[in-house]
Amino acid sequence: MRDLKTRTVLLLGRRPSVNWDRVAGGLRQDDELVVLSLGYPVTAAQREVLLRAQEISAEVGAWFDALLVTSRNEMLLQLLPDDDVHVAANGREARRLRSALAASAG
Repeated sequence: MRDLKTRTVLLLGRRPSVNWDRVAGGLRQDDELVVLSLGYPVTAAQREVLLRAQEISAEVGAWFDALLVTSRNEMLLQLLPDDDVHVAANGREARRLRSALAASAG
């Protein structure tokens, strides 16, 4: 049994794509699932991901939080060093988010 709690963070692009098996597979009771949704207004696709993330959190007994952020920089400021980060975006937006993550880590 693991003692440490983890914080899983989904970075939602405007047209998110999520590997739910990967996200849910690492989530345990009392862990935290945080969704950072990029841009305003929230798109229908982002809303669907938010609702599914909330359902998964409830199913495993994890904490759930969601924040609306308006820029990549604001999104990166919300991350903690030990976060398990998942980029939920496609194409150019995914590449930009991953690049921003790499730059902030180094």
